[in-house]
Amino acid sequence: MASSMNGRNVSEIFQGLESIVDIIGGTRTTAKIICEAFPNLKCIVFDRPQVVENLSGSNNLTFVGGDMFKSIPKADSILLKMVCLQGQMHRASQGL
Repeated sequence: MASSMNGRNVSEIFQGLESIVDIIGGTRTTAKIICEAFPNLKCIVFDRPQVVENLSGSNNLTFVGGDMFKSIPKADSILLKMVCLQGQMHRASQGL
């Protein structure tokens, strides 16, 4: 993991957190990097059930399937990436 982000130490971002949920986390790439860098942080990858159903976690990485438009797992922090585009695609598929 990069040691800095815009001149700020990345580890500061996760200080004081016990858990994080990666919304539309896919196959865990980002969460896995975070878990390896911060082994005391519990990471939850949240995506559609068919995406996470056959994935196995570790002692600090779990997978939860569901619909982010209905509810998301509780955590100290939420990681959102690529959600806007996928959210627009979801609404378009619903005719909204």
